[in-house]
Amino acid sequence: MRNFVFVIAIFVSITLIAQQSANDYYDAGTAKLNAKDYAGAIPLFTKCIEISPYYYEAYVDRGRCQFELGKKELALADYNMALNKKKDFYFAFYYRALWYKDANKMKEAFADINQAVNIRPKSAEPYILRAAWYAEQKNYDAALNDYNKILEIRPDDDATLISRGKIYLNKDMLEQAFNDFSKVIDKNKSYGEAYYWRGVLLEKVERNQVAVEDYTSALNNKFENEDLYRRRYKLCMNFKQYDTAISDLTVLITKYAPKEAFLWNERGLCYAAKNEHELAIADFNKAIMYNKDFEDAYINRADSKVATNKDASAMTDYNKIITLNPKNGYAWEGRGVYYFKKKNYSAALSDLDKAVKYSPQSGRAYFYRGAIKDINGDKKGACEDLQKAVEYNFEGAAEAKKRACGDDKGAF
Repeated sequence: MRNFVFVIAIFVSITLIAQQSANDYYDAGTAKLNAKDYAGAIPLFTKCIEISPYYYEAYVDRGRCQFELGKKELALADYNMALNKKKDFYFAFYYRALWYKDANKMKEAFADINQAVNIRPKSAEPYILRAAWYAEQKNYDAALNDYNKILEIRPDDDATLISRGKIYLNKDMLEQAFNDFSKVIDKNKSYGEAYYWRGVLLEKVERNQVAVEDYTSALNNKFENEDLYRRRYKLCMNFKQYDTAISDLTVLITKYAPKEAFLWNERGLCYAAKNEHELAIADFNKAIMYNKDFEDAYINRADSKVATNKDASAMTDYNKIITLNPKNGYAWEGRGVYYFKKKNYSAALSDLDKAVKYSPQSGRAYFYRGAIKDINGDKKGACEDLQKAVEYNFEGAAEAKKRACGDDKGAF
């Protein structure tokens, strides 16, 4: 009997020593995993498993390392083995769900994350994962339910409040969205992302000046993305805040979309609005370089050339536009005005006829055509055109009409 007890004691002692050794390897592997030394962690977890084949945590963590190293089939095998050792192992379901999501196997991913939720119903992490997936699939009601559950577990979680606010925004529950974004900002004035999303909401309800303020606060608090710069520059152009618009467009051009012709054209328009036409022309040149058929860029470049007394060069652009689109009334108008200034009234009248045809609300086209008719002695035609110019609010049209059609002294 004494010998039997002695043998049992030795067996237990050996088992404990082996287990202790497995723990040591596991702890060393975990340290390397946390340090993102995935290649170094794998042999340590493997040694742990060799010593203790039922060490299910080691399978999962080795699988995580395999996944990070791109050895995804090995990772899946480890997650499966962990579940073979322990059927209700939370982390195996959690990380296998991530594996299925990466493989775009969403049915399997949802099945595993649902299991994780069932195993740990008071843990926020699986709800966070599942809510994000529901949101990606535009299943906003399901996402909202999960975000509400997360906030029951973590009532003051700012990231979840923002995520829930985005769901409310997508569901047009604007007051609730505004409250979530504002709650985050009230707690943390430096939370840039909250300002961004509140700005998106404010823009949606056309409170555009306040939206600009929130976008600016987002940037001041080190949150930025391409959409923010695009939104703010457009609003700033509308508000004639051209310096800010230029700054945003410069970031977009240099950081996000250097070959997007539209952005070069937009910045050129800002420079033109500031009467910095040489800079504008340089940007319109870039826009045309990236899009040879960009009508608006040719028109805008022509306008800046006219503004800097490069009328002959502008004619090249008007001709190009007419070649691209014979129904572009603005190009006919620009060329007609050029001919008018050169006193080539016949050519001007022909072009302005086409300008009126293709852009029937252009006050400038009616004004100059009226001027030619007045010069040619067509008083009735001149008055009709000048009246149209007045109706379309062309500057100087009212005074010209008064002179041409009132006192009979001639308008020009």
